[in-house]
Formats: sequence, structure tokens, C-alpha cells
Amino acid sequence: MSKGIFGLFEKRWKFQKVSLAESAEELHNPARGWYQLHSFQAEETISREDLQWRINEADSLVLVMIDIGAYKDCNMDEQGLSNIRMILDFFTDRQLDIILRITYDHLGRAQEREPFFFMQVTEHLAQLGPLLEQYAEHIFVYQGALVGNWGEMHTSRFLATDKLERLSSMLTGFLGEKSFLAVRRPMYWRALHPMVCRSRDYSVTRMGLFDDAIFGSATHLGTFGVKPEAEMGWDDPWLTEEEISFEEKLCQYVPQGGEVVYEEGVAENRSLQDTVERLRRMHVSYLNSGHDERLLKLWKNTSWKGVGPWMGVSGYDYIGRHLGYRFVVKSVSVTFEKMEEVACRWEISIENTGFARCYQEMVVWLEWTDKDGRVCTSEVDLKLSHILPGETKAGTCVTIPAEGNVYLYAKRKKDERSIYFANGTAGKKGVLLGRLSQ
Repeated sequence: MSKGIFGLFEKRWKFQKVSLAESAEELHNPARGWYQLHSFQAEETISREDLQWRINEADSLVLVMIDIGAYKDCNMDEQGLSNIRMILDFFTDRQLDIILRITYDHLGRAQEREPFFFMQVTEHLAQLGPLLEQYAEHIFVYQGALVGNWGEMHTSRFLATDKLERLSSMLTGFLGEKSFLAVRRPMYWRALHPMVCRSRDYSVTRMGLFDDAIFGSATHLGTFGVKPEAEMGWDDPWLTEEEISFEEKLCQYVPQGGEVVYEEGVAENRSLQDTVERLRRMHVSYLNSGHDERLLKLWKNTSWKGVGPWMGVSGYDYIGRHLGYRFVVKSVSVTFEKMEEVACRWEISIENTGFARCYQEMVVWLEWTDKDGRVCTSEVDLKLSHILPGETKAGTCVTIPAEGNVYLYAKRKKDERSIYFANGTAGKKGVLLGRLSQ
């Protein structure tokens, strides 16, 4: 077919695009956002009815903290393990991604509640191993290594590098590639990854960070140090700005989240823009919606300034809706090509306006209905998990033209959970891109 004749045929098809503006709506996407803390003691049996009232339907993930301190001097019994299994069952049945922290202490007294011998710690972890393997698909992040006050890896006898190496190796063996690990301070991460520190290729790790003292002080209550890297080793704490720069690189590949803390006399003077910039640089994916209430209240009483859909939105909502990834369809274009038959070549550009990457594999596809009423799909060659915060990437796919509306959809590959786009489509699984017609 000559170019001129094909040109006439091409004109028979038209694509009418719709407006693809960004909205400020809340998106119920998995593995990101606000979470509630649910704390349990392994020796205590709790009914599903007692658990039900705890659930916030707006959340997509939860932090489950399980205290095993009652077993400090002995192995766990079957009842304790059964209680943990029931708790994990409850949350997985409700399709909530789990941030899991198993610890000896929920009272801030780890040195009293932890075993005297390290061998008992490893024995407990070995007992927990089959449970971790069973629920690995549902555990988004496993925080800590059993030890420290509140499981936060401080004030413990078991924080030497060789002991942390042993515990993290066991956890990796149980959870494999299905879950992420997280340690409390960057210095622990570096101590556990000497080879990665030399190569600086952070893409090879499955260990991220958690920070339960964000904004609590200039050093995040001792999470960071007061001396520069030049004076310290890789496994020592660095100045806050240097640690934030380290996290900015590392957490392009692994998640970070935690809690914010109100700092007296400082919190009121920190601008919302500066707050957001810190969270963006840290690539924060999840935060506790109940702590620290004083700082969260301050955010709720502060409004985002500027132009666009976010003008006037509270700081709390602005931050919450940017935790983790947030995808916006920016543009769509269609060209018509003559192959074995006429085909549409689509190019769709998507921006990640969130604080962090999407750390799990997603599938993106176009969907339309053909002339016979059949629903047709075509996968878009675009990996959402590769779009860094602030980046826009384009994907392509080829379809056979059919009159009617064309939609863009996305889902998480492992469980087919829908991924919603920030294009004014809250509650709708797909984004209308436009209409093909002749």
C-alpha cells in the first residue's frame, strides 16, 4: 500500500484525548501511606472479634508488633506460636500489607526483658522461621532484629555487628526475596553491608531503614551522629545532613518509614515545605497515623501554599497522600501504523509525584471493548517500579483500533491489587485516556 493511500486510511481513525490533570485525592494503594500500630503479647490469646474493631478501613498497611518477652528464659510454646499465627492470619485475610516487628520489649526495658544468652535469641528466631516463611508474601517490611527497647535496636546487649549479621542472615533465609528487612539506624545498615558500601551499588540489597524519631531532634533522637563522615567509619553515625544524603541514595531501592516526633520549640518554626523536603529526601513510604499527635495536629492546622490542586490542602493530607509512590498519567499519544493490518501505537507518560519509589512489581495495561463486545487488553511496556520520585517515564504498546473508550489500568503483580492513578479517578480502577472513532 502506498504511503498516500495509507494516509487516506489513517485519517479514518481519530483519537479524542481527555484532560489528564493531576488531582489531590486520596488513593488507596498498597504498601504505602499511614498505618496504625497494633501491639500484642505472644503469650496472650486474642479473639478475631477483639481484633476487628482495631481496623481502619482507609489503611492499606499495618504495623504489627508482637512482644515475646514472656519467653526470655525458655523456648516458645505451641500456644504462643499459634497466637502469632492467628494474628498474622487476621491481617492477611483483610489484604493488609504487614510491617512486622517481633521484639522482647514493648515497655522500654529491653535489658530486663531480653534473654541473657544470645543463643536463646537465635533459638527463638529459628522457632519463628516457619511462620515468617509462611507469611513472607504478606510481610512488606520486617523491622529490626528482635532486640532493643520497643524492638528499635538500641539499649541492648546484642547490637554488636557479628550478632546482627547472624540475625539478619537468619531473617533473610526465612523471608527471601518476598519481604524487605529494615534496621533502625543507617550505621547498622552500613555495618551489615561492607561490600555494598565499597561499590555503592545499593540496588543489590533488600534491607531498608525505619526511623521512629523523625524530627524528634536535630539528630532524630540519636539516629544520626554529630561528627562528619571524614572523622568516622562506615559503621559509625554521621552528621545529619550526611546521613540524609546517604538515605536519599539507599532508599531509591529499599523502603523507609516510621514515626514522627514533636520537638518542643522547633516544630512550630519548621515550615511545611521544609518538612516535606526532608520526608522526600528520606523517601518515606509509611508513617504512624497516631504518633506524635502534637506534630500531626500541627500538620493538620497548616495548609499547603502555592498553585495547583494542592493549594489549601492541609499539611497532614499533603504528606499522607505523597507517602510512598503516587502516579499521575501526564500524557497520551497515538500514531497509526500499517503492519499486517492497521495498528495503533500508544505512548503513555506517567509521573511519580510521591516521596518514594514503588518497591514491588506492577503491571500496566490498556483496556477497550471491540466491535463484538469483547473486552480486550494490551500490556504497556513500562515498569512503574522504575519511576523514581519526581521522574516521568513513557511506556508503549500496540493495539488494533476499535471504536470506543480506551482506559489505562495497573495492578500489583503478586496479588493483582489495583493501583489507582491521581487523575481524578478515586474509586475507579482505570483512567479514561480518550476515545477512538472513525
